[in-house]
Amino acid sequence: MPRARRRRNRIHDFHALEDRTLLTTLIALVDSGVDLTDQTVLPYLDLNSGYDAYNKVAYTTGGSQTVQDTSLQHGHGSVVAGMIVQGIKDASAAAGSTPVDVKIMPIRDTSSGLNIDKDALIRGVFYAADHGASVINLSVNTYYNPSLDDPSSPYNGESLVQAIQYAETKGAVVVTAPGNGTSNIDFIPVFPPYADDPAYSAYRPTPTNVLVAAAVDALGNLTSISNWGPIHVDLGAYAGPEGATSYSAGYASGVAGVVSNLMPAGRTARNVIDVLDQTVTPHAQSVGAWSSTGGVLNPAAAVARVLQPLQTAAGPVAIDAGGGASGSYRSDAYFSGGTTYTTASAVDVGGVDSPAPQQVYQSARQGDFSYTIGGLVAGGAYDVRLDFAELSVSGAGQRLFNVSINGATALNNFDVFAQAGGMNKAVARDFIIRADASGTILISFASVHGGAEVNGIVVSTATDLALKSPVFSSTIENTAFNPQAAVDGNSTTRWSSGQWMQNTGTGWITVDLGDLYNIADVYMNWEKAYAVNYEIQVSPDLVSWTTLRAVTGRSAPGIDDEAGLSGVGRYVRIYCTQTNATDNYSLYDLNVYGTRLSNLAAGKPATSSTVESAAYLPANAVDSNSTTRWSSGQWMQNTQTGWFAVDLGALYNLSGVQLNWETAYAVDYQIQASTNGTDWTTLKTITDNAQKGIVTFDDLSGVGRFVRIYCTQTNATGNYSLYDVKVYGTPLTDLAAGKSATSSTLEGPGFEASRAVDSNSTTRWSSGQWMQNTQTGWIAVDLGARCNIDDVRLNWEKAYAVDYQIQLSDDGVNWTTIRAVTGRSAPGLDDQSGLSGSGRYIRIYCTKTNATGNYSLYDLQVFGAPASSVTPQAALSTSLAASPITAQGPIAAGKPSTIKRSPANGWLLQGRPKPNTPPLARLGRPFPGIPSRKSDL
Repeated sequence: MPRARRRRNRIHDFHALEDRTLLTTLIALVDSGVDLTDQTVLPYLDLNSGYDAYNKVAYTTGGSQTVQDTSLQHGHGSVVAGMIVQGIKDASAAAGSTPVDVKIMPIRDTSSGLNIDKDALIRGVFYAADHGASVINLSVNTYYNPSLDDPSSPYNGESLVQAIQYAETKGAVVVTAPGNGTSNIDFIPVFPPYADDPAYSAYRPTPTNVLVAAAVDALGNLTSISNWGPIHVDLGAYAGPEGATSYSAGYASGVAGVVSNLMPAGRTARNVIDVLDQTVTPHAQSVGAWSSTGGVLNPAAAVARVLQPLQTAAGPVAIDAGGGASGSYRSDAYFSGGTTYTTASAVDVGGVDSPAPQQVYQSARQGDFSYTIGGLVAGGAYDVRLDFAELSVSGAGQRLFNVSINGATALNNFDVFAQAGGMNKAVARDFIIRADASGTILISFASVHGGAEVNGIVVSTATDLALKSPVFSSTIENTAFNPQAAVDGNSTTRWSSGQWMQNTGTGWITVDLGDLYNIADVYMNWEKAYAVNYEIQVSPDLVSWTTLRAVTGRSAPGIDDEAGLSGVGRYVRIYCTQTNATDNYSLYDLNVYGTRLSNLAAGKPATSSTVESAAYLPANAVDSNSTTRWSSGQWMQNTQTGWFAVDLGALYNLSGVQLNWETAYAVDYQIQASTNGTDWTTLKTITDNAQKGIVTFDDLSGVGRFVRIYCTQTNATGNYSLYDVKVYGTPLTDLAAGKSATSSTLEGPGFEASRAVDSNSTTRWSSGQWMQNTQTGWIAVDLGARCNIDDVRLNWEKAYAVDYQIQLSDDGVNWTTIRAVTGRSAPGLDDQSGLSGSGRYIRIYCTKTNATGNYSLYDLQVFGAPASSVTPQAALSTSLAASPITAQGPIAAGKPSTIKRSPANGWLLQGRPKPNTPPLARLGRPFPGIPSRKSDL
């Protein structure tokens, strides 16, 4: 049975619509053309964008004949155009006085002989995506995924699914029809509706921009010919008097165009579909379960959702701790105890995703205090975000405190200065918490040393990351119990593995969250076929699995909330190893909660070996916009080497990188890190890559400020291009920051040894030029406790040491050299990584000056971990579960699956294209002169 298709998150609250110049939203109609004499449709046509994809001629060149309906006036494409206009009008009316500007981009994919050409169809989708279409209407069906056969096209060889995937990178929604066979399409693969089903689309990432609209009449009932499908059909849409799904798709396209036009800049195709899916009018049908939403498109509700954003019943609650109202943050409230502190100094928010307003960071509540947030849903899952910035202490270790939430420890010995890397630098922490039985979350701050502090608090309803996301399972009982039922937000539907599982105790269900998350909570609602023993596992790639928790001896069905988890992954799997007496597994609900990993590369300075043009700058790969990209340029064909690098702005323990390759992907490349942008260490080597799209590496281990993607072999494109580069990791704690420092000599007041450990790169220690009488000089730091030292970073003034040693000691008297450096020839950054040794004291022991005759350091930074704990790199490593993906698992890229049927019922588990596939078929009324027949879908 085809498995569930794509992620459908709950839509987040919209920000108020911004003031903007109204831009035309284009709906591409890829069909037989339009009727240029239809006075109802004509005002809605943007003819200058028109294109004849069959003959490859633009309207601006070929004139009206390029888009005139090939089935004569008022043929198939003309009727679909009329339904698009009807959808535009109904949605525009719901918008009231809010201006709307939506037009149709006519694209003809049909010859004058009424031949529906697959090449023209695919060319049309690419053309629409490249020419600004926000919505693409495809009212066609076929039993296979056709590919473009056009050597003259830059997209030659790309399939229809790949064209749809490409359209998603441009932000375009693709609206299509399920067919007119009075059948459930979940029983047989049909494209385009199956384009976003990972079981049938071998391309990754699987598109998430497909909306499938069944045909309903004016009362919301399925028409006599419409297909349906609780997995692959999204909703029903009005199809006019003829009742064909071509026309319901057209109507839905018109509404989608208006919703897209009204949404703020930066909206994605998924945002538009979420609005339409989540505002349907529920409607039962005689066939039973008929669409994933169970409802009919409601233009007025969809428009209202955009124009009047919904707020959650209990929030979000945003508090400016110690300060007044700022933006969406209310003035300080709900607190008990503590004092306030404010500053006028600017706070650096570059290391924080979605930072609070500057004013929030410039005020704080300090001391011992608590915040009580009430009025929440009892037992509900909430995201608690705490914003911090150290405003009043100047070194690490000067302020340590604990935070507990509803009695459970959230932060222990937390040091804002050390975590942020200095004063007036923002840092945030997120926690998934369930409100107590009274609907309350209590956040308590307790001082360990120097008083606790917080700058901002936000409590918002946690997003169920699994809700309507792509989901797979080992087996299913039948189509009524597919894995999508466990993530559909409906506790009356369920996934069942099927009782033929009695032949083995192993079964699993896996959900694709679409990105890397820190997983904090997995909530399950077991049917009577519960697992006695199971594991909660995470993976970045469906290959390597890490077990977050092993549950044994479960003895009852019902709610099973596994909170307090900690692990990173894109995929979450419930891996069951022992059934109860039912001999199978069944879940009503599978909910996953967590926080998205902070992308350290977002908005940071980026460079590259070459660039194609000003439209493809390296900054495009770190702008958090997956429709823009960096390209090295096709003149790269003269050399196989090209690179992209990003400056993270500070040193980090690097744990992961996610890349989103355009068609110009690298076959061979390396992921490299550097502390200075000059000397590079390879963290990962990739060879024989054969696919574009998203690839995630979460097993990296290394320290760096700079990350580089170093490419050594192109594919046939001859260059390199990336939509996105994301970097994950944790800040390094400078063990020397703010600690006690001494030196052999000093130049005078203002040049003390403490100046090298004050986290200020404009101050410095200087030994004094009278050092010229001897070559020996040193600076030493008491770290306060014995530490394992991994890395020492020096920032030399012009009075640098030519020769020096890095030494460690437990008593400050007896020293051990862990590295000797000789022949240094320049000032500036000097990173000594890969060290190995332990001690409480560290000393830079200099033995040879340069011409200045003395020694001077702006910064002395020390990285490592307390000797009683593991190193940061080891702490990031976790054991991998040895549970492989079974033969029934997701289809590997490029490998079609086989048909598998259950022993008892013959339900289709996975499918592949049929041989001798029929040609593309229109899904509306027949063309003039062609006998009428229903689709055989």
